[in-house]
Amino acid sequence: MASNPFPSTEMVERTTGRRARERLSTNENEFGPTPQVIAAIARAAAEAHRYPDCDHYNLRMRLAERLAAPPEAIRIGSGIDGLLCEISRTFLGPGRVAVAGEATYPTFTYFAWASSAEVRLAPLRAGAKAVTAALADLSARGLAGDGDAPADVVYLAEPDNPTGAALGRAAVLDLAGSLPDATLLVVDGAYTEYLGPRDALASSDVLGRRMLWLRTFSKAHGLAGMRVGYALGHPDLLDRLAVGAEHYVVGRLAEAAAHAALDDAGYTDEVAAWTAEGRQHYTAEFTAMGLDVLPSATNFVTVRCGGPEVAASLADGLAQAGILVRHLAAPGLTDCLRITIGPARQRATVLACVASLLDSSTFSLRRLP
Repeated sequence: MASNPFPSTEMVERTTGRRARERLSTNENEFGPTPQVIAAIARAAAEAHRYPDCDHYNLRMRLAERLAAPPEAIRIGSGIDGLLCEISRTFLGPGRVAVAGEATYPTFTYFAWASSAEVRLAPLRAGAKAVTAALADLSARGLAGDGDAPADVVYLAEPDNPTGAALGRAAVLDLAGSLPDATLLVVDGAYTEYLGPRDALASSDVLGRRMLWLRTFSKAHGLAGMRVGYALGHPDLLDRLAVGAEHYVVGRLAEAAAHAALDDAGYTDEVAAWTAEGRQHYTAEFTAMGLDVLPSATNFVTVRCGGPEVAASLADGLAQAGILVRHLAAPGLTDCLRITIGPARQRATVLACVASLLDSSTFSLRRLP
């Protein structure tokens, strides 16, 4: 349990003895799924005793149409985490090299270390050019004869978690073009639906490159509890992932929910719009409190609090009030809280609690300049 990089809310509750009335630490969709999803799950429940189609043919066909990609270029998995595990098992291992950001979503490096691969971490950088240059530099070692091996896999979260930053399509493709020919670029697109269409990758960007684009139904579609994700990439890469993979990892109810989410694309667009409105609200209000909000293209905001101790005290005070947020531990972000964006009522509760904590005597000697 101690090695789990992301303990569940229930695990935190059992450890601390505190009940969470607002779960804002795990970037779930606080607006919930479309009612069509709930109805689809209820209808599918009668088939719960049946194994699913482990080829997920119908879902792949739906996604292929939506993404303008051939169905054989899509692989269904148990969320992005399940796909990252498959990627690490397939493309990493002893004697192989993985590259990622030091302050990005840690599950990839968690699996890479477990595979006994060498892991190279780029420090937190600001700006698309700085981020991609750092990743490319760590990936290309060995090509100049210095004895180090070039990277087998490079991982990039776009948009990023936990900073919320988006590099943009052009920067991602520049990175892809700068990597060694044998290096696989894995782009984690968990928050793609929150991006504008001009900033997001397209299938045509991915299929002609040594690249896997990972997507999920957990965020904008509101299906984190269903564990449905998918990878888009060249069929040869996906065939390698399938060797030795677990069957039946996505059940019938989960697949029915995914179909219903795709049926109600308008609701997903509404969720993205509501989230953008909440992002602007949080940014304005936290800024007025003297806090610094990092630019975000996701369903959360990351807030600098003036120091790690202030961030820890705020997180603890919020937890005592039943509001769980994430105090970040990544290098360069230890003074930050990550807070999921939800409906207006929820945001008002969070903002009132933060304002009360900042005005209390606990923070009187540590207010920001």
